[in-house]
Amino acid sequence: MKMLSMPTEPRQAALAGAGIASPRNIGEAMRNPIAGATANSPVLSFSRTEFSTLTGASRISMLAGSAFGSWHLTAGMESLNYDRIQGYTDDGLTSDGQFFTAGTMAAQLGVARNFNSMSAGLTARFANQNIDDYHLRGFLFDGGVKYNLLKHIEFGAIFSNLGWIFSDVKEIAPISVQAGITASYTLPLGFTGALSADLYRRNDSEQELRTGLEIIYHKLLALRLGYYEALSAGFALKFSSIAIEYAYQNKDILGANHIFGVNLHF
Repeated sequence: MKMLSMPTEPRQAALAGAGIASPRNIGEAMRNPIAGATANSPVLSFSRTEFSTLTGASRISMLAGSAFGSWHLTAGMESLNYDRIQGYTDDGLTSDGQFFTAGTMAAQLGVARNFNSMSAGLTARFANQNIDDYHLRGFLFDGGVKYNLLKHIEFGAIFSNLGWIFSDVKEIAPISVQAGITASYTLPLGFTGALSADLYRRNDSEQELRTGLEIIYHKLLALRLGYYEALSAGFALKFSSIAIEYAYQNKDILGANHIFGVNLHF
C-alpha cells in the first residue's frame, strides 16, 4: 500500500513532494485533496511513471475533474504493476522457473471547495493490493485545507490514507501528514517564482523536510527543482488546452525515475 504515498503527478515529483499549499493542476488531487479546487472547467489528467530497472515496475493514473457550482468534484484511478518476480523457498530463489506477480490498484472520489481565501478538500479511496495469492484491501481518506496568509504567501496542511485495512494478517495503512508554505514573488520579464518548504511525516518513517522551486512564465512554461535526499527536476508546457509535464527523480534505492503527464482542458 506504500504506492499510495508516492507522487503520481510530475509537478509533485519535480518539487520533491513539496508545494502542498500551492497546487497548480487537477492531477495533483491523486495525492493532494486541496488540488481538486483548481479546476473551473472539465479537465482530464493522465500520468505515467517509468521506474528504473532496479524496481522493475510501471505506474499509470488517470483523473477527471470539474466544477459544479461552487463545488469541485474529481474521480481517479491508478495502478502499479511489477514485472514477474522469481519465486523463492526457505533455501533461497527457486530454480524451477516459478514466478509470481504483484500489483496495486486504487480508485477514488473527491470533493473540494474554495471559501474566499481558504480552500478545503476530501477524498475517499478504495485500494486493492495483491502479491501472488495474498490480497490486501483498504478504505482510506485524504483531507486538507489551505489558506492564503498574505497576497503572496500560502499555507496548506493535509492528511493521507487514514482509514481501514482488511487482510488475513495485521497491516497498517501508510498514514501521513504534511504541512507546507509557498511564497510567490514577481520576477522581471513576466516571470513568477514560487518557493515551497514542506514538513512530511509517515507513520513508518522519520520526519522529512521537502523543498521546491518553481519558475513560471505566463502560465505557458514552468521550470521546477526540488530537493529531498537528492535533486529532482522537471518542466511543464501549455499549448492552448493541452499541458505536457515531465519530472526526473533519482534516489539511491530506486534509481532514476521518469514521470510523464498530460492534462486536457475542455
